[in-house]
Amino acid sequence: MAKQYVVIHGQIEKGNEVLAKLGQPYKPKNRAEEDRLVKAGVIGEATGSQKAAESDTDPSASQGTGGE
Repeated sequence: MAKQYVVIHGQIEKGNEVLAKLGQPYKPKNRAEEDRLVKAGVIGEATGSQKAAESDTDPSASQGTGGE
């Protein structure tokens, strides 16, 4: 199983787009990005509880139904 990472400092951005905020899971695109972000202290390996929370999270569940 591949390592799972979480943002532990700041946030990860690409241009004006925020890819992951503090405490959110992040999957590096390649080994070079993984090494760079780990070395810089931006991401760290997720703990058991963080991995469980990530697998239980359904991104579509956070979107409202549109009813007010």
